[in-house]
Amino acid sequence: MSRVSRRQFLKTGAASAAAAALAANAPASAQIYSAQLHDIDHFIILMQENRSFDHYFGTLRGVRGFDDPSAMQLHTGRSVFFQPDPENPDGYELPFHLDTLTTSAQQLHDLSHAWGAQHDSYNNGAMDGWVTAHRKINGSAGPLTMGYYTRADLPFHYALADAFTICDGYYCSVLGPTYPNRFYHWTASIDPDGKNGGPVVNNDAAEGGVVYTWETYPERLERAGISWQMYFDVIDDYLLNILPYFKNFQDAGPNSSLRRNAMYGRPFDQFLDDVRSGNLPSVTWIIAHAELCEHPAYLPAAGANYIRQILEALWSNPAVWAKSAVVINYDENDGQFDHVVPRAPPPGTPGEFVGDQHIGLGFRVPCLVVSPFSRGGYVCSQTFDHTSVLRLLEARFGVEVPNLTAWRRQTCGDLTAAFGFGEPPNLTIPVMPETAATLALAQKNVKTLPKPAVPKSQAMPVQEAGTRPRRA
Repeated sequence: MSRVSRRQFLKTGAASAAAAALAANAPASAQIYSAQLHDIDHFIILMQENRSFDHYFGTLRGVRGFDDPSAMQLHTGRSVFFQPDPENPDGYELPFHLDTLTTSAQQLHDLSHAWGAQHDSYNNGAMDGWVTAHRKINGSAGPLTMGYYTRADLPFHYALADAFTICDGYYCSVLGPTYPNRFYHWTASIDPDGKNGGPVVNNDAAEGGVVYTWETYPERLERAGISWQMYFDVIDDYLLNILPYFKNFQDAGPNSSLRRNAMYGRPFDQFLDDVRSGNLPSVTWIIAHAELCEHPAYLPAAGANYIRQILEALWSNPAVWAKSAVVINYDENDGQFDHVVPRAPPPGTPGEFVGDQHIGLGFRVPCLVVSPFSRGGYVCSQTFDHTSVLRLLEARFGVEVPNLTAWRRQTCGDLTAAFGFGEPPNLTIPVMPETAATLALAQKNVKTLPKPAVPKSQAMPVQEAGTRPRRA
C-alpha cells in the first residue's frame, strides 16, 4: 500500500454500513456439527505493538483486571496497584484513566521497554519498580506507565472482546523490547547461549551487520509443504520483519520461496485482495505500517481502523471466514504497567537465562482470538506466550516448533483452549462500532487537547460490572 493510499485509508477507514450488511445477510447459525482444530485452514496472525493487558483491558468486565481479588501484595503492605513513587506526595501512584475525550491520550509518550527497564519493573518478582524504573529513564513521562484506557477510549477493541475470545493469561515471551519478542514470535528463541549470533536482548539487529543462524518456524513450514506468507510493505514495515536477518533467508536464491514469502514486500492491499479471492495460504503473518501498529505515539484508533478492514475483508468471503482464525496479539508492553506477576523459570533452567537474568515470561499483553470457532465473548485464562501461537500451528499442521525449551513447553499452552472445539462453530458476524469517525476525532484531539497527567486526587479504578463466559 502506498503512502498516499495509507493516508486515504486513515481518513476513510472501513464503512460501518458494510459490517451491518454482512451481519444482516449472515447465516443465523453454523451447520450443526462439532468443530475441530482441523476445520481451520487459514491462520492469520497480526502482531501489533507495545501495549499491556491492564493498559488496554484492565477495566473490561469479566477478566483478570483491576478488580482482581488475587492481586499480589507489595513489601509495603499495599496492593501491587499502589506502585511506590517517592516523587508523588502520596508516596505511590495508582493506575489512572487516560481519557482520550478530554486529553491527547491517544498519542502517548513511548516509554522504555528495554531489557533493563523491564527487569527493573519486575524487580526479581517484587513487582514494585514500575514508576521508579520509568522515572529514571523517561523522566516526567515515567508515571505514564500507570495509565489505562476504558471502553469509551477503545470501543472497537472492547467490542472484539465481547464478540469473540480474549486471553487474560497471555504474556509476551521476553522481559525485553520488540526484537527479542518478535524472535520468539517466529523462532521461539533469542539464542541465549550465543551460539548462532545471539543472544538477542535489544533491537540492535536493526542497525545491520548481524546475521543469525538458528532455525525459524517458517523454514519448518516450508520443508513440511505448508503454505505461508508474510504481508508487509518493504518501504514502511517499521523494521518489524526479523526474518531477513537470518542467514538462510539472506542466502536463498532470488526466486526461492523463502525469499519470495519473507523478503519481497507483499503489501496490505494485496492481502485484502487475496482474502476476497480466497487465495490465502495456510499461515499468514501481517506486519502493519508504523502508523497503524498502535506503538506509542501512534494511535490505538488507527489500529482499530486497520483491524476492522482485515476483518471486513474476511467477512466479505463467507467460505474463507468459515475456515479461518485471526490471532491479534502485541509484541510487548512498552513499559505500561500490568499487575500480574509473570511466571519465571527456576535458576539454571536450560535455554531460559542470559547470564544470571531470566528471559521471561514477560508481562501480560492483549491477545484476541477472532474466528467462527471463538465466537461468544469468552475469556480464556490459561497461560500463553508468543510461542503458544507457534504451538497452535504445530497442533494443526504437525510441524514441531524448533528451539522451544522444555520449561516453556510445560509452562505455556498451545492456544487451542481459546477455541470452542467440540461445539458447533458460530458463523454469525457481529455488528461492530464504527472506526472512521473515532479515528478522525482522535486525530483532532491529539492536536488540540492537553496532555494527560497523574491526577492530584488518586482513586483505585474499577472494572465494568458483570461477568463473561469462560473457556477452560
